[in-house]
Amino acid sequence: MSDAQTWTTIGGMFTFMLAFVALLVRMFGQNLDVRFDALTAVMTAGFEQVDARFEQVDRRFEQVDRRFDQVERRLDRIEGRVDALDRDVTVITRRLMGGPDTA
Repeated sequence: MSDAQTWTTIGGMFTFMLAFVALLVRMFGQNLDVRFDALTAVMTAGFEQVDARFEQVDRRFEQVDRRFDQVERRLDRIEGRVDALDRDVTVITRRLMGGPDTA
């Protein structure tokens, strides 16, 4: 082989290897695109599930908050009744013991 043929062969092999590397990079890029699309779909589904769970938890907190409001109203009514009962018992006790009636 002459010097020119050797350099031509080296250039041809270099061109072939460069084309092969370009093909691999393109295929790898397409493979990554597919994987990223699949990963995005999985992540989106996961985030939707988490969002649905947060909405359920939020609804439960609203229910608990309503129950606490109901309990607070009931306790306020009971407190009013106990205050009235306490006042009545005090008046009755003072009358029975002969003390002054201040009510």
